[in-house]
Amino acid sequence: MFKFYTIPSEDIIDKLIGEEATIKLSSAFNLNDPYELKFNLDIDPLAEGHEKEYYKNNPGSSVQDFEDWKKHATEHDGYTWYAEQQQRNSVAQTIALCSFTDKNDNNLMWSHYTNNHKGICIEYKPELFEYLKTQKGYLVFWKVNYSDEPPIVKGLDDVNQKVEKLMFNKQSEWKYESEHRIVFLSDKDTEFIPIERKFIKAIYIGSRADTDIDKKILSVCNNTDIEVYYGITLGKTYKVHFEKYKNGTIYSRAFWR
Repeated sequence: MFKFYTIPSEDIIDKLIGEEATIKLSSAFNLNDPYELKFNLDIDPLAEGHEKEYYKNNPGSSVQDFEDWKKHATEHDGYTWYAEQQQRNSVAQTIALCSFTDKNDNNLMWSHYTNNHKGICIEYKPELFEYLKTQKGYLVFWKVNYSDEPPIVKGLDDVNQKVEKLMFNKQSEWKYESEHRIVFLSDKDTEFIPIERKFIKAIYIGSRADTDIDKKILSVCNNTDIEVYYGITLGKTYKVHFEKYKNGTIYSRAFWR
């Protein structure tokens, strides 16, 4: 699996691939898609099970309270919309995630997530995800589904069903990302999970990365098993390809360098 990173300064390189390497989790509120976690709620107040669920979520309520809720949910068109936003916000405030992809040669990904090919892409070994599944707060690791319409969430879906539908569905326009997500319970905007460097297989340096970034990565990866590759955008095709670093070799990566 691969993950793209913008590198605003050399310090972040140590945090990502140094001796005390980490994986960054971000709150669902901080994701770049304004339609993130969007869904369509299907509530049938008369369906069997709603009464039990109502009292579970509203302890101390009376039978009349439940009847009032049924009437309100049935007769007010805005109720479903309000309930959707309430549940969407509730999930977003308690969930953090980290996104990966199964390919590293997509030009759009390099442009969008590495500051126009100036950042890096890290390849992680499969063992990383087995390790992350043992960490506190882990919920689920799954591939994102892409569709033209938001998923339908039933009023009586349990928490796990709701999280899976909200967290693993995106618009079809994002399909090029081929995204996989690992999701944790967290109320923080940003959180870093320590990992061992043995889980890092390779680093791919963007074709427009600054020379200082190159040197820092080579220094950090020196005397480790982490392979280093340069992204090459010169040639006869639009496809990004990679050449493994070899000491003493000069890599012509982008025509404006």
